[in-house]
Amino acid sequence: MLFTKNKSDTSTQNQLVNLFSALGDKTRFKLLNILSRNDQLCVSELAEEIGISNAGVSQQLQVLEKAGLIARNRQGQKICYTIRQDNDINKKLLKLIG
Repeated sequence: MLFTKNKSDTSTQNQLVNLFSALGDKTRFKLLNILSRNDQLCVSELAEEIGISNAGVSQQLQVLEKAGLIARNRQGQKICYTIRQDNDINKKLLKLIG
């Protein structure tokens, strides 16, 4: 064998596959890019920015959240999102797209 994999390598690879899969959609990439330039934005603000419905934005944000890229924060009746910067992969990714 040329190399061996340990559980950490496999976990990192799986995380990267999930990240790139989530970002493979143009709308999700735009949303992440917009969020990377702001501290926090609510669904309605993001919908207005990219010109799609609140429901459409919410569906796309769920994919990004499941991939671990963003975090949700409820403010009354509004749901707002921020970029998660609590791991090295997200930090490196933000540098790449920023």
